[in-house]
This record gives sequence, C-alpha cells and structure tokens, in this order.
Amino acid sequence: MIEAGAYGERMAGYLHLTGVPIHAALGSGRSELAVTRLQAPMGFTDPTSPIPLEKAFSIHLHLRANQGGRLWLSGKLVPTGKRPSGGVTILDLEEDPIAFFPNPIDVVQFYIPRMALEEFAYENRIAMVNTLSWPHCETDATLKHLGMAVLSAIQRNEPTPKIFLDYIGQTILAHATSIYGATPAAPGPIRGQLVPWQSRRAMEFLDANLYGDVSLASVAAECNLSVSHFAHAFRRTFGRPPHRWLMERRIDAVKNLLLTSRLTLAEVASKCGFADQSALNRSFKRVLGESPGEWRRSRKGHH
Repeated sequence: MIEAGAYGERMAGYLHLTGVPIHAALGSGRSELAVTRLQAPMGFTDPTSPIPLEKAFSIHLHLRANQGGRLWLSGKLVPTGKRPSGGVTILDLEEDPIAFFPNPIDVVQFYIPRMALEEFAYENRIAMVNTLSWPHCETDATLKHLGMAVLSAIQRNEPTPKIFLDYIGQTILAHATSIYGATPAAPGPIRGQLVPWQSRRAMEFLDANLYGDVSLASVAAECNLSVSHFAHAFRRTFGRPPHRWLMERRIDAVKNLLLTSRLTLAEVASKCGFADQSALNRSFKRVLGESPGEWRRSRKGHH
C-alpha cells in the first residue's frame, strides 16, 4: 500500500496549490498507484518546491491547452513547448523535477511507483520495463479516455467501487508498460539469463518446496521454459545450478535449527528434507567444510 509519495495533498504542497485536490488510490498492495487532479486557475507565481527523490514516475495528462513556462530536470533546463489538451508529460521522480508555469493548468496526474511496474510485470510474466518515456506533450487518446473515466468516478458524491478503481489501475499499468515502456533506457537482462519475473518465480517456487523432492521440470514449467533452457538460464542468473541453490537454502534452514533448537541431528535432517542424518552430514560438509555437529558445537559452546 502506498503510504507516501508525490501525489494527492503532498503533490499539491510541492506545487503550492491551495485546497485539497481530488485524488484516489488505484489497485492495492505492491501494484498500487494513485491519481490526482492538479488545478492552478491562475498559474504559478513561483517555481515548484523540490520533490523528494523516489523510485516513481509522475505522468501528467493535460486537460487544458497551454504553453510557456520552464522545467528543470536534474538541474538542467529542458524545453517545454506547447501542451495541448490530451498531451502527456512523463517525469522520472529520480530526476529532481522543478517547474514554473505562469499560465493556468489543469492536469490529471498518475503517480506510478517502480514497484508497481515490477509487480505488474511479475504477475503477467512479461519483461520488466526500466523506464517510461513519451514524446514531450504528444497527445495520447487512450490515456485521456482513462483519465476522464477515473475523474468522472472519483468526483461523484457516492463512493467509487474499489473493483472499478482496481480495474482502471491495472489498465493504466498495462498501457504504461506497453506504450511508454517500449524503449527501455537501461539494458535488459543479459542474454541467456532469466528475466526478473522468472527469477522471482523460480525462487518462490523452490522456497515453497524447500523440503520436498522438487523436479527441475516443475520449476521450469513455472517459468514457461523448457528444462534445458531453464537449467542454463538459472545457472547464468544465480551463478550455480538449481540443485546447488536449493541445497544451500536447505543448509541455511539446518543452521537455523542447529542454533535455535535442541533437536537431534537426525530430527533436523528429517525436518529439512534429508533422507537421513548421513545425507545431512555429507551435504553440510560439502557446503561448509565441517559436519553439522562440529558447526553447532563451535557456535553454541558445547563440549
């Protein structure tokens, strides 16, 4: 859930606007974003206050045509030009944007944390975009329709159904990812590696099956890859094959039990998915260079 960020009352404060702007959260959890209507009928008399740096984007849909003013990104003045109704400006909030617009403005702001983009990519099993970009103030009819739909909903007197706001939020993330994220500024994953959503899914699946007899094919299927492709990509991504990664996680669980419980080594072996104490001893010594008994005694002061 978004608890802080450059939207709503905070964004109005940075722009020195009076009154509480209409705003709403769209979606929930890690994929939540926010929408705010920012209006300055007389324009600004001073530059905006610096917005604290954060991993998020501020997408501005201009509802009123205007021109003039100044915009600074990372301390550098950038051209602003004309801003037609339906025009879109995308600001990366890690670039320290500061603006001065003396003419009236009416903007729908979509505040999108990078985390929301990452979660959307993960949930939909697509490559994560590294940036959002759009020609300065070029019109976007789709975003305008979405903006007007959400504005119409949140400006009513009765509460807006959450299911509708969540749906609009997902639609906006899909639009931003496919249209504004088409040309990433940073390089994507190294060829032959798992993409971010696949890495995360593989780790989650292996963790969920930490003590079971998980097959390579089942993990590969979770990542929509063939077994051979997955095995090579996993090793390139994590620097070790899947069975080694899983074994190291099991050994971490063993170490925790050795330090926090009075279980015998045979009981620890059974709880952590090893066939017997001998199997635990062999694996533990292969990874750490000493037996689990030696490791426990050296850290708990047992004699």
